[in-house]
Amino acid sequence: MIFCFSGTGNSLWVAQNIAEQLREKVVMIGDALRAGECNYTLKEGERIGFVFPVHSWGPPPVVLRFISRLKISGRKPSTYIYMVCTCGDDIGLTAEIWRKAVGESGSMAAFSVQMPNTYILLPGFDVDADDVAVRKMQAARKRVEEIALSIAERRCTVETVKGSMPWLKSRLVYPLYRNFGISDKPYRVDASKCLHCGACAAACPVGNIEMVDSLPRWKGDCVGCLACIHRCSQRAIEYGKSTEKKGRYSFKLPK
Repeated sequence: MIFCFSGTGNSLWVAQNIAEQLREKVVMIGDALRAGECNYTLKEGERIGFVFPVHSWGPPPVVLRFISRLKISGRKPSTYIYMVCTCGDDIGLTAEIWRKAVGESGSMAAFSVQMPNTYILLPGFDVDADDVAVRKMQAARKRVEEIALSIAERRCTVETVKGSMPWLKSRLVYPLYRNFGISDKPYRVDASKCLHCGACAAACPVGNIEMVDSLPRWKGDCVGCLACIHRCSQRAIEYGKSTEKKGRYSFKLPK
């Protein structure tokens, strides 16, 4: 069983690939929370996986919220539990934060996959150039195959890229992000550009956008995934003024 959270599609692609290779079921975390479905039963020998993007060098808070509500019958000390996180560059102490959230187990593993950058809200952060994004996606295909093999063989290993100063990033920057960096109040829509198509609302993994008078309106429960701003084909959505000159990311399958 794989629990997945994804905004722009990177983590969903990873989860679907692993699920296909291991014949696992993918449960979307956003859908589960909206439906109040947080109780699951493991089959004999079934693994528990979590696939999600790194948000400011830690797990997305919505993933931690889901884990805090998750109840799994049939989990044993020997149950194999793993996480696979996608990142633009490095993950800091994401694996340690996730491990504490799910509870220590004798059979745990953690992996990271570098994929195209999608965070564009702060100065100095932007999407990757097209050639860089292509190279990352090409490398990701092989990386995911290697990870799936490790999971199939139930290897208890940590294969992540922490990067430089992981403690500073995950113990200082990440808490600041969780407490102050997630809000939908700065989102604004240029009605002259908007196609009124509802793609942004459909893209939101937690249903935080509704269409009012044919324009998107955010409802105050943003999870900071940026699915809406990247999904808009007309660049009608901006986050204050910080994204006006930033790129947009559209998931493309690696060749």
